Amino acid sequence: MIHRTLSKIAFSGDWGRQMRFISGPRQCGKTTLARAQLRTTGCEGLYYLWDLRSIRQLYKTDELFFTADFPASVAEPWVCMDEIHKMPQWKNILKGFFDSLSDRCRLMVPGSAKLDILRRTGDSLAGRYFTFHLLPVTLAEFTGNPSSPAVCPDSAGEYLAMRMDSRPAKTAALDQLLKFSGFPEPLLNARTTFHRKWAGDYIDTVIREDIGTLTRIIDREHLHDLYHLLPEMVGSPLSVASLAGHLQVSPVTVKNYLRRLDDFYLTFSLRPFSRNIKRSLLKAPKFYLHDWTRIAEPAHSFENYVACELLARASFWTDSTGRKFDLYYVRNKQKEETDFLMTRENVPWLLVEAKMSDQPLEKHHLATAETLGKIPVVQVCRQNDVALVQREGVFRLSANRMFA
Repeated sequence: MIHRTLSKIAFSGDWGRQMRFISGPRQCGKTTLARAQLRTTGCEGLYYLWDLRSIRQLYKTDELFFTADFPASVAEPWVCMDEIHKMPQWKNILKGFFDSLSDRCRLMVPGSAKLDILRRTGDSLAGRYFTFHLLPVTLAEFTGNPSSPAVCPDSAGEYLAMRMDSRPAKTAALDQLLKFSGFPEPLLNARTTFHRKWAGDYIDTVIREDIGTLTRIIDREHLHDLYHLLPEMVGSPLSVASLAGHLQVSPVTVKNYLRRLDDFYLTFSLRPFSRNIKRSLLKAPKFYLHDWTRIAEPAHSFENYVACELLARASFWTDSTGRKFDLYYVRNKQKEETDFLMTRENVPWLLVEAKMSDQPLEKHHLATAETLGKIPVVQVCRQNDVALVQREGVFRLSANRMFA
């Protein structure tokens, strides 16, 4: 079993009595995470899957049916309501649970994109929950060091110094992660045929069951086609007009499709950083996949993997501190780019460039870091055994050390 960083964050007593909503891509381990928390706290019998008719019938008979299962030895038991968002009026059901029992138990509600989207349609649960995000497995989690990405240092320079002094992960672990993705099933199975079959079924399931059920998109073939075009475009600003031409649909339709791919955790987009938000929104975003194994070109696949690792840290640190961490890319007037910029509370914090092999950082990256407030910059490379300080505030690190 892979121990997940989020378990150290989402189930902390720091969040008081609020319900814990756990969202993220399908098959990322949300139910496994919830069941592990139940086992740890002696509440194994308090897992309720609302897909089952028997659970729904129990609710109709007695709205607080699950209180009869509370273990006498646990003062504030954890209760998991899995897939409850499939129930009509599910928010009102949870509101009733919380208002009646928040002093007696703690509620967790795992869900995929369905939960995220449905949660936005109304505020009947306002003030009663916190949302946490479970993303694909990171290198630190896979190698048994889940506390590593949970630590949010005061400064990016301090964080990079910690990574310099850290023990690198084994090369085989990174190889396996890059080959089989961060989704637990194919990652742990580690067989090419299984991964290939899993990947094909996964995209069909998300588009057919999730997007098909919750959106008004009728022509799902175009969504399939769009998703299969994206791996060739990872790492480059996306031209909506070009995609519209390929698919023979309008640019407005393409924008809608891209939003849906983001909503349902198939992709995530990074916008160019600009202190002028309106100007940034007009510029072309870059799109990355949550499953980097779909990208054939090794350098682009590695860049996508780095993006996922950074996104996971931004998510962990946002969820654990309440301070907002975001990812962008940077492009200057000379059209020179740096792959990633992490901001904290909308202030530039860390600049990151991804490379397959180690080499001195190019001058424009250093100039960009200076322009953004003399922030630290790190080049993360696929090559092993790299841990260098090029100059003050400028680092070069192997991925298996940066993300260990």
